[in-house]
Amino acid sequence: MLKNGNILICWADEVREYNKEKEVILSYKKSEASMELGTAVRLSNGNTMITESGTKPRIVEINKKGEVVTSVPLKPETDNIHMQTRMARKLKNGNYLVPHLLAFAVKEYQPDGKVVNTFSTDYATFGGREAKTWPFTAIRSENENTLVTLTNGNRVIELDS
Repeated sequence: MLKNGNILICWADEVREYNKEKEVILSYKKSEASMELGTAVRLSNGNTMITESGTKPRIVEINKKGEVVTSVPLKPETDNIHMQTRMARKLKNGNYLVPHLLAFAVKEYQPDGKVVNTFSTDYATFGGREAKTWPFTAIRSENENTLVTLTNGNRVIELDS
């Protein structure tokens, strides 16, 4: 739910924003038939950030008209479209935190697609790869640490820089 009471949802092949009257006021459909959409987050500048997994995985930011205004290429370690990414977030510095499940890592990307930091999630103390400590969501906290939920690993971990 957005601050204005609207609902922003990523569902199947489309991101939609519904107003209080249940009308669709924003729509973005995946750019390739084989792609999956995995994130829909309203940014402070009014744009909406969306992850697209596929043959050319990327983050897009769309404006209020649903037009792509930013495209950031992603570098997952798998061609398995469903397992490339999950809940990405944009940071205050303009970079992006992107969980990559089968890489057992969260990568921090610059807007040009360059990876500037990688946070592993397959540490033995978390159960290692056997526990399927795939990162699902990554959020940068106020203390600059990164909180990561681990799907299947059933944990929330906090990582420093």
